[in-house]
Amino acid sequence: MTQQEFVQKSDGLDQTVISEAELELAVERKIEHEKAADNVDPESGEYLDEIYDIVDAVVPRTDDPTLPAFTFRVIILGLGFNLLLAFVNTLFMFRTNYFSLNPFIGVLIAYPLGIFMSWVLPTTKFLGGLTLNPGKFNHKEHALIYVACSCAASPAYALYNIIGQKYQLYQADLTAVACVFFGIVTQCFGYGLAGLCRRYLVRPAAMLWPGNLSTIALLNSLHDNHGGESSGKLKLSRFSFFWIVTAVALVWEFFPLFIMPVLVSVSLLCYFSPKLSNNSTVPSSYSAKVLRGLGSAQPNGGLGFLALSFDWSVVGYQAPITTPLWALLNQILGCWFMLYFVVPLVWVNNGFGKDFEMGANPLDGPNGTGRFPLGFSLNTPALFDANGTYIASRSLVDKATLRLKEATYNAKAPVRISAYFAVEYLASFIVFVAALVHVGLWYGADIWRRFRTAMRDLDTSDIHAKMMDVYPDVPDLWYIILLAVNLVIAIGVCQWGGFDLPWWGVILGLLLAVVSIIPIGTIQAISGQQIGLNVMSEFLIGLILPGRIAAVMSFKTLSYMSMYQGLLLVADLKLGHYLKIPPRAMFTVQLFGTIIAVIVNVFFSFQIYESFGRSDKAEYIVPGDPTSGHIWKLQSAEPPVGWSAANFNVFLNAGAIWGAIGPARFFGPGSPYVATLWGFLVGFIAPFFPWAMHKFYPNGFWHLVNIPILAVFPVQVGAVRSDMITPLVLGIAVNYFIKKYQHDWWKKYAYVMSAAFDSGTAIAITVIFFSFTFNADYQIILPYSKVQYADSEGCAPDYFLTCTANANYGNAFGKSYDITTDEYCSSINFGGEAA
Repeated sequence: MTQQEFVQKSDGLDQTVISEAELELAVERKIEHEKAADNVDPESGEYLDEIYDIVDAVVPRTDDPTLPAFTFRVIILGLGFNLLLAFVNTLFMFRTNYFSLNPFIGVLIAYPLGIFMSWVLPTTKFLGGLTLNPGKFNHKEHALIYVACSCAASPAYALYNIIGQKYQLYQADLTAVACVFFGIVTQCFGYGLAGLCRRYLVRPAAMLWPGNLSTIALLNSLHDNHGGESSGKLKLSRFSFFWIVTAVALVWEFFPLFIMPVLVSVSLLCYFSPKLSNNSTVPSSYSAKVLRGLGSAQPNGGLGFLALSFDWSVVGYQAPITTPLWALLNQILGCWFMLYFVVPLVWVNNGFGKDFEMGANPLDGPNGTGRFPLGFSLNTPALFDANGTYIASRSLVDKATLRLKEATYNAKAPVRISAYFAVEYLASFIVFVAALVHVGLWYGADIWRRFRTAMRDLDTSDIHAKMMDVYPDVPDLWYIILLAVNLVIAIGVCQWGGFDLPWWGVILGLLLAVVSIIPIGTIQAISGQQIGLNVMSEFLIGLILPGRIAAVMSFKTLSYMSMYQGLLLVADLKLGHYLKIPPRAMFTVQLFGTIIAVIVNVFFSFQIYESFGRSDKAEYIVPGDPTSGHIWKLQSAEPPVGWSAANFNVFLNAGAIWGAIGPARFFGPGSPYVATLWGFLVGFIAPFFPWAMHKFYPNGFWHLVNIPILAVFPVQVGAVRSDMITPLVLGIAVNYFIKKYQHDWWKKYAYVMSAAFDSGTAIAITVIFFSFTFNADYQIILPYSKVQYADSEGCAPDYFLTCTANANYGNAFGKSYDITTDEYCSSINFGGEAA
């Protein structure tokens, strides 16, 4: 192949600059790849061919090293949107239905602002060449602004720990300074790990990191890079296509999110199955209970079997367009097996003792509190007593000592959970071990080879890796210093700052992250799915420090977030690798953006929690406890409408299971859930099967069977479960049929379309929230109908749907609902005790 032929095949080359030496290297790389095509192992060759195809669809094989990256515009816009997202998303954490503003919002708004700043800022140079305006606003600057936004898009996970201890467990001596430092070390320790792992998780071409592709497509579209100009039969530029699809998605999302909520989960089984009893004193039939339990997709409802969703905020969570089809098939088919075979089998046969009775107490049913509208519950993270009656996790913990109330626990033991929740724990045990075994079998030799030759660059044959070598790398010493500083601070704040975790617990938690980051990072890099350490970290420390809820929560946060944040930086480094962002600029923006966001998260969360006030009652006084005498309204029985800190309560529930009760009691001998421990053995054995089959049939499909992805639950218990069919249909349509029969269209528009769906949906959610639901005392809702059910899908009993609709509509528009004026609902004692 000549250089001219390579230029013609390099989409967008005329829009960027590359040196002659790099062009020669790219040609050589292409020739070597073509010569090796007939001699490669079928697995690696097929996989790498798919990787090159996917990456080349959105990532140019070109670069202009003279483009400025870390500029004054990046500092101002990045800091501004970092603060905005940190404030807003911290606020949204306390909503009953949590969501967050997507960093794409900042990217979209920053684009015209960056162009405006390039027009108006002076170009004068000072201090040896610095300038406020280096020229045209470019995609490298924009990418760094995106990274600054992403640092604040997900508030610090440590907030769950901090709020749980300081407010929900009334730990008054937990200082703000200790909380800030705890938040910083849990967010930043992983960065040191990421830097030391970048040779294995960033440079290799096989490490795809598919989550970055939609971001790159968005930036390319905005800056008209890599095929942005119209050419050939596809006249519409990526830029124009992006904004058209964004507008369509924005308008469409008003239907499922406001006008027709039934589109969020179209539960087909509920339409064609027998109705649940409309009389609170008459039990529903067995068939109605089973079919509606299978069909309902709502939280505190069922499993979503045959449920469809037309809401991208639900469908898009599975990333059906940007995830490789083989990984999506593993992911969805694994969930089908667990959700539609294992969980129902356990549920109807009471596999863990009383699964069919969970949530069946009338006091919590549709005629009682309405916590479980179906009169039972599968899709819930709630705790239940031995008889299946709901219990609040905080009732098991002594506020003064943060230890388990033995008498209370013994009266309710054994504490139970739903069949769904139990199988999810089983799956998490499988996934953790299977991930380690899978990576060892399939990638162990390569990882070991890279480890032994870490000082050598093994990826000079990859054009993207070679172009990145133009920029000064971040020295390993920077990452080592970051690790050391964070380790010292972590030991100090956890040992003596009020988080009840001894120094050796800090080291153990960080070692868990060190051991896990490469194998779990490899899985995420090739599939887009991350396997969390939260369950395994709770299991480990719960065995070592039983009964200490604060220590268990702190250990979980430290170990889990060290790995999670480390992989977040790795993903950003790969984004910089694709877009040729100078590594030192990427490191600086990520580190300081995270620290600033943590400080905002901590102090603003305190203000939010305290702004709702507290209820001071004599009944809350505990003798000898100076913090008693009140309860914060955010955790009271009647929280403000729409604000109940639900995610914080879930975190506290898990802390009660693993910390207060402890895994020895909850999963040990004599426990209803001891059988879930077989998941560790299954996770160890299962990966050997596809690996062995591939050895016997190297030209088959066994290298695409991934046990960790098959077993993982992408969305946890308590989420809307209408995400099992639509994403698969969309993924097959785009990444098989369109890719096969309209490859040019797929290459140019597929990932741009995914980014546009994300952006349009994010704007719609924001507009709807602030326009119609932000003011809890003046909600704006449409009249209830067949497309606007009170439970969004119409699976609950008719009287519950009617009376909930009456109550919600009666409390909307600044009004107050009086049930005594509602003859029908007051006659069945709706909202009170069961008749």
